[in-house]
Amino acid sequence: MSEGSAPRRTVIHNATVLTADAADRVLIDASVVIEGSVIVAIVDGGRPEPQPGEVVIDAGAGIVMPGLVDVHSHLPMTLFRGLADDRDLQAFLGRLLPLEAATLTPAVVAAGGRLAMAEMLGAGVTTALDMYWYPEVTAEVAAAAGLRLATGPLFIGGEAPDHERFADRVAAYSASGPHDWTMVHGTYTMSVGELEEAAGLAAAAGSRLHLHAAENQAEVDQVLAVTGRRPVELLDHLGLLGPTTVLAHAVVLTDDEVARLGATATAVAHCPLSNMKLASGICRVVDLLAAGATVGLGTDGPSSSNDLDLFAAMRVAGLLAKVASLDPSALTAHQVFKMATIEGARTLGLEAVTGSIEVGKEADLIRLDPSSPSLTPAFDPVSAVVYAASRADVVDVWVAGERVVADRRHTTLDLEAVLSEVRMVTRTFG
Repeated sequence: MSEGSAPRRTVIHNATVLTADAADRVLIDASVVIEGSVIVAIVDGGRPEPQPGEVVIDAGAGIVMPGLVDVHSHLPMTLFRGLADDRDLQAFLGRLLPLEAATLTPAVVAAGGRLAMAEMLGAGVTTALDMYWYPEVTAEVAAAAGLRLATGPLFIGGEAPDHERFADRVAAYSASGPHDWTMVHGTYTMSVGELEEAAGLAAAAGSRLHLHAAENQAEVDQVLAVTGRRPVELLDHLGLLGPTTVLAHAVVLTDDEVARLGATATAVAHCPLSNMKLASGICRVVDLLAAGATVGLGTDGPSSSNDLDLFAAMRVAGLLAKVASLDPSALTAHQVFKMATIEGARTLGLEAVTGSIEVGKEADLIRLDPSSPSLTPAFDPVSAVVYAASRADVVDVWVAGERVVADRRHTTLDLEAVLSEVRMVTRTFG
């Protein structure tokens, strides 16, 4: 766009708009107007006056909704999909970590990252929180693909798959900053001293904190045996809980730990697909919400959950809460929908930027196929999204006003080149 020219304008009309706003509004025959990267108008019951040069998209009375927010992922693990199946967490890591150590380079991570971007954007995920080796590489790939990515330096004890030691990570942290996020792998892979040092760096930098915690009983038992405290109890003791901390999984919790997560407004990344596949257990989502914790939805890594599909995660999260409590109203479709959109954004501190369709927010949007049999009829469009929609229904995706998927085709990625590169990289894996 030349200096002084007006920002590009896109009008999506004839849409059923799921706003995910504070009033949870669903607008019928509505229009969303985008100028540049921002939503500038929402017209309820019609469309604005046409303007020269605007792009007009007829939604065909179909659903337009906020882009999905994945609050816990390990994106380049796409490369190891299917190589560590049917194991619990500890056996999974025992298989995966040596594979990573033997194969990962920045170029390999870039290939896996591009594959993840293609999968996520095509499935309507517009924002993700990612924890992985060589995070600067994944950040570059995400910027080129158009995915809104939150990531940062990763701390772990001992020598990790990127062949860096803890002291090297400490030395590099300030030199490579500033960092919006600091990734601390977990209480079971770091000593108490390492946890304190990494968290201290994050606090001094004003960085948000993301780590695994209480993913399964074996992890809890291990941390308790070594430190005398359970994982969440240890994090609380160290002062690491709070509104700028996101705990991945938080499956094995006591009543006191649930209450403490709520009291500190700590966020939880609920990953129902990987929790089930690894037989880790069932996160107490309903109790956490009642206690005041923020809960978003995550996919976890595509080698532990095997995909990056938040539509599947939505459906499973809702159904799992119902069967765990034997209460069909335990977690409603509208609650689950918000966990994947505005509550996911809140988990990442981005609720003022994305997660809902509101004037002034970034235009991170999905358009679903109005001719999809599984979305017809849609008496409650939110219920249709949670219980019936799939990533196959995603037609268009916008991130910050850029149409990164148009009529199911990627506009920022050469999909054939991405797939060819991954096949070449992984030909000796296994």
